Amino acid sequence: MIYFLLLAFSSTAMKAQNQPRQEYQTVDGASYTQSKNVYLLTLFQSLPEVREMLESDPLLLEVAKRKTAQLCASLENCKGDPLCFSENLPFSPDEVTEVAKRLQELTRTNPVLQSVVENHLIPSGMYQLQEAPLPETWLANAWKQDAQTVNHIIAVYVRGEKPNYPNIDSLGMKVPSASYAANIHALNELVHVNTAQSRLFFAAPLTYAMDALAMARMERAGDFEPMQHTENKEGYLRAMNTDWEDYPYPLILIPGAGTDNYLDNISAGGVLRCRLALKAYQDGLAPFILVSGGNVHPYKVRYNEAIEMKRYLMSLGVPESAILVDPHARHTTTNMRNTARIMYRYGFPMDRPSITVTTPAQSKYIYAETMQERCIRELGYSPYRNGKRLSATTAEFYPLVTALQIDADEPLDP
Repeated sequence: MIYFLLLAFSSTAMKAQNQPRQEYQTVDGASYTQSKNVYLLTLFQSLPEVREMLESDPLLLEVAKRKTAQLCASLENCKGDPLCFSENLPFSPDEVTEVAKRLQELTRTNPVLQSVVENHLIPSGMYQLQEAPLPETWLANAWKQDAQTVNHIIAVYVRGEKPNYPNIDSLGMKVPSASYAANIHALNELVHVNTAQSRLFFAAPLTYAMDALAMARMERAGDFEPMQHTENKEGYLRAMNTDWEDYPYPLILIPGAGTDNYLDNISAGGVLRCRLALKAYQDGLAPFILVSGGNVHPYKVRYNEAIEMKRYLMSLGVPESAILVDPHARHTTTNMRNTARIMYRYGFPMDRPSITVTTPAQSKYIYAETMQERCIRELGYSPYRNGKRLSATTAEFYPLVTALQIDADEPLDP
């Protein structure tokens, strides 16, 4: 009996230790687009002791040399075949396995790599789906996720394969074509120049993926970052001093709606949603409105849904300090996920419901079981759970910490 009690206590304590921490400060790294997509690789680059260890390991150094050699070979051998340039730049299945095994071996005996798990992977919450009982397994699982992300970016934004949502996220170049061939050749030259001297095993593929996003003008994940110091500065500072007990709800969420043309800066749906939320705000239901939506519809639209809704709300008299923006979400699933992330990182209470205010059709969709199923299908989890239905346009939701998990195949908003 005592054994089973100790086992249950140990399991509960381990679970508590493995929870994200609200006070955790992320490491920004080379770019926000990179750190939001592949946080482990960003840590490998940015933490001096970790980087030195990885650069000096003989097996990982061989991987680095192999990827550099493959890049050099493409410049010599692929000039008549544009798809050849990227053929060997992704990580092969054997390379992913080889690196995972080596990282496990190193982590098992090395406190420097163990600290990456304990001080970063766990408190960040970005690799919850990769959780494992042993730190070396958790680190190896996180590596596999980042390798998958790098390979996915190369597949879509170099090789022209279809993304999850081709109408809004595709490469935008005809593959193959003369212009495509010229651009990909130049991309390989650029990556070669910037990584030829690197000793990190992932330098060439990661740089290739990030430069490909830049080439395609799809670095949207980094837009407006760091938001606590840009678009969300006033709201972030106010949230730190808000007495949440003074309000029925912490926050009103307005999900975005894209326009159907390139002229309007805000859609009809956006206007209606803002006006509906304005009434809830004026009635004192919450101290903050969060507007969520990126540069989504139509393809490569220049206007950002959240930014334009913020401007519209301010024109209606809502102070900037009462408005938070999520300018990255590209789907209803990520409207909910990104809102939960912002609430968690800005110190909002996570044990109380907030409310969505939107058009009746979208409100019904968010509240439906099919939306929960879609979240699990596309994200691997649900970032919220429903509370009470208050009206045709308003429903409660509880933000969940699972929202911190990175999405490995949506590089514009991971």
